[in-house]
Amino acid sequence: MRMIFSVVCLLLLAACNDSSLQGQQAKWEKFVQANRYGTSADIWLVKHNAFGDLERVSVIFGFLDDYKFCDEVAAMYTQRYPADRYSCIIAN
Repeated sequence: MRMIFSVVCLLLLAACNDSSLQGQQAKWEKFVQANRYGTSADIWLVKHNAFGDLERVSVIFGFLDDYKFCDEVAAMYTQRYPADRYSCIIAN
């Protein structure tokens, strides 16, 4: 728990140094890519936007099978919001 709190604090401090949304997102993605949590790969839950781009919605970690859990979440959101499409990609 302390580790997660420390990580969140570091991310907040890093975000303060670059006020642009793109800069903050790039730092977050770089951090996740370099810091695997557990033995399996962490997974991004992504939303396919109207332009065909992938928007990273959240990162899934800490489960025995992160990808399986992410697939379940993606299916749930796709069912709840039929106009949107969600999927999962490996983060690290």
